[in-house]
Amino acid sequence: MQRWEEDGREHEVMFSVIIPVYRVEDCLKRCVDSVLTQTFTDFEILLIDDGSTDACPAICDAYAKADKRVRVIHKPNGGLVSARNTGIRHAVGRYICYVDGDDWVAPNLLETMHRYLAEEQEPDMVVFKAYYEFDSHTEVIPDHVLPGRYDRKRLKKEVYPYMIYDASLPFFTGKVFPAAWNKIYRRKLLEEHYCRDEKISLAEDNAFTFECLYYAESVIFCEDVLYHYNRCNEGSMISRYNPAYLKQSMRMCRYVTERLSGKVDYLDAQLEALVAGWTIMSVFHEVRFAKNIWCAAKLLRKKVREEQMLPRISTRGLPLSAKCYLWLFRRKWYLLLCILTKLFC
Repeated sequence: MQRWEEDGREHEVMFSVIIPVYRVEDCLKRCVDSVLTQTFTDFEILLIDDGSTDACPAICDAYAKADKRVRVIHKPNGGLVSARNTGIRHAVGRYICYVDGDDWVAPNLLETMHRYLAEEQEPDMVVFKAYYEFDSHTEVIPDHVLPGRYDRKRLKKEVYPYMIYDASLPFFTGKVFPAAWNKIYRRKLLEEHYCRDEKISLAEDNAFTFECLYYAESVIFCEDVLYHYNRCNEGSMISRYNPAYLKQSMRMCRYVTERLSGKVDYLDAQLEALVAGWTIMSVFHEVRFAKNIWCAAKLLRKKVREEQMLPRISTRGLPLSAKCYLWLFRRKWYLLLCILTKLFC
């Protein structure tokens, strides 16, 4: 295992901060500076240049030249999962955290995490809160797990039955926000449960955050708001049409299902709800971006035919509105499905 050298000696740092970098030249300096100015200093930064075609590679190299805590790995473009996995392979920290290249973190993020680790006997994970940063305002991202330390017994009782899908919450959400970047992970846990399918390119965080949580022996959920998630980036996936939305989301769902199914009944039910939720979101995606309802229905029909997973979606435990959507899916009434979605929007 490669080690960060200090005074000619091998040195394992406390935190490895992995920053995937791809075409974020306008935001990258803010991101990296927010980590370099942390009040806790025992960390390394891994800038993973994922074949970026803008000024990002030069910016990364300049940071590495100026600060020995920064290492840069240049690689051909392979997507977010590939970039994160490259970071894991090179990381030497006892714990790993992720920061997206267009986001930034609070100056006391690592100090706060170190305090929880010291006070709580180094749990496998710490989950913290984050802000949505919009052009005009800032919102705290809702979370639904009470703060505190959760050992295996408490996780099984209070978190796992609701972590992916909780029927009491709005539209196919669970108690645990599935982002990769509002958590720190023991490196050994992440090395065993990282996302192995580097072709997943939508909702990538779902592919490993739930798995890491399920295999963690202890997790701290805290109330500290320490991450700024940038929603102002007009080039993001949520603001443009993705013709492969259904295919990509189903690839993620299949991966998560393969990794977690068969463990316990309540988890299997949540995995079925995950598939149902992303199927319904694909309808909203087509209707939102299509020229008209007819085009949306035609495209949806074609894409559903290509996906073998859709006919097997279970409706158990789902709200009535979701059951109606899936009932229309099974009968291939795509035009009516799109009309109802348009009216709902």
